[in-house]
Amino acid sequence: MSEAEVVGEVSGSDSAGGVVKFVGISTGASRIHTAFPRWARVVGVEAEVVGVDVPAGASAEAYRSVLDSLREPSVLGAVITSHKVGLFAAASDAFESLDPLARQYREINSIRNDGGRLHGYARDPISVGRVIEEIWPERDGDLLCLGSGGTAIALGEYLLRRGHRGRLRFVDRDPAAVARLRAVVDSPLVGAEVGDGPFDAAVAALAPGALVVNATGAGKDRPGSPVTDAVEFPARSTVWDLNYRGDLHMLRVARSQAAARGLRVYDGLSLFCHGWAAALTTALDLPEDPGLGQKFMAALEE
Repeated sequence: MSEAEVVGEVSGSDSAGGVVKFVGISTGASRIHTAFPRWARVVGVEAEVVGVDVPAGASAEAYRSVLDSLREPSVLGAVITSHKVGLFAAASDAFESLDPLARQYREINSIRNDGGRLHGYARDPISVGRVIEEIWPERDGDLLCLGSGGTAIALGEYLLRRGHRGRLRFVDRDPAAVARLRAVVDSPLVGAEVGDGPFDAAVAALAPGALVVNATGAGKDRPGSPVTDAVEFPARSTVWDLNYRGDLHMLRVARSQAAARGLRVYDGLSLFCHGWAAALTTALDLPEDPGLGQKFMAALEE
């Protein structure tokens, strides 16, 4: 793998135990480097987290090189964020096993190293569901999800599985991402389309009580926002920005309207905690604990 494809590794603690690798685009700015030592104590594991930066659109060779590094004896496993779809497409055949959700969603966001044999898992459908039950338990409201990547797919599938009756609309500037969502989330309730944004008009057209999600990555890994300052969120709606760091433009605009329009506004910190909890459960072969994400949230507040 060339230096142009992998920026480097960022160590997060000084543990003498094993290593959990975190594969993303800009891992150095992630809160995981301060959170992980606390979380390791919560689950009773002596380990450090090491970030691996891989640019968007990396080659299959780059992904396979990352997987080779995970087979080292010191590596316990890995958590994948931005590259879960690309990794599956490039190297799904390099795994000893894949769980049913990884095969269904064609993505991998948790990897366990078993003596050089890698086992891949898709945990987003689990963590997204846990957050949704906390922030938007409605069964009839409409969803507008700006972005149609892996987390958006997990969101749509979860809402359908729980019997949601409202319309689910997804918009993304990437035609390939839209096509993949259409193939996986198949229901008359689901609409997916290509669009460049900004999406102010689509947001304003929603009925009261809707859920508006920023799943584009804009405002974190890349600059910008899917909406402008002029956007008007529907009354009594829930606004969920999956980002918890970066510019957070959409989040700031929603918060400025929260009191006047009765909005419930959430950043991505809860998903960050639930996502890592679900992924570490399989990466570290821990007992399944639906409440682990809440324990991680509490640990951040200590």
